[in-house]
Amino acid sequence: MIETEGACRPESGGAHAWSSARAHLAGRDDVLVRVQPMLGEVGDRPGYLALDIDEAEAAVMRRHEWTGRPLGSAAFIAGLESQLGRFLRKRKPGRKGKKKANEV
Repeated sequence: MIETEGACRPESGGAHAWSSARAHLAGRDDVLVRVQPMLGEVGDRPGYLALDIDEAEAAVMRRHEWTGRPLGSAAFIAGLESQLGRFLRKRKPGRKGKKKANEV
C-alpha cells in the first residue's frame, strides 16, 4: 500500500486511520496490514517511509487515492480482482445500454 500527503512519514506516526505506517513502524500486524512482507524487504523502515518521491510519482498516487483504485501492475490488480470477485480497473463510464429488439 502506498500512502501520500505525508501520512506515512515517520514524524506523523501514520496519523491517518488508513495509513499502514503505524503498523510498519511498530513492526506489528494490525487489522488491515501484515508487516512481514515489508520487514523482510526493508531494514530501515523509518528511512524508507521518509523517502521523497518526485512530482510525477506523487501525481499518480494522488490520482489513485482520489479514485480509490489500487495502484500496481496489471498482474497485481488482476489478482486483487480475482480475490475480491469484482472489477477494480477503470471501465467504460455510464450504464450498460439496452439491447435492441433484434439483438440476442
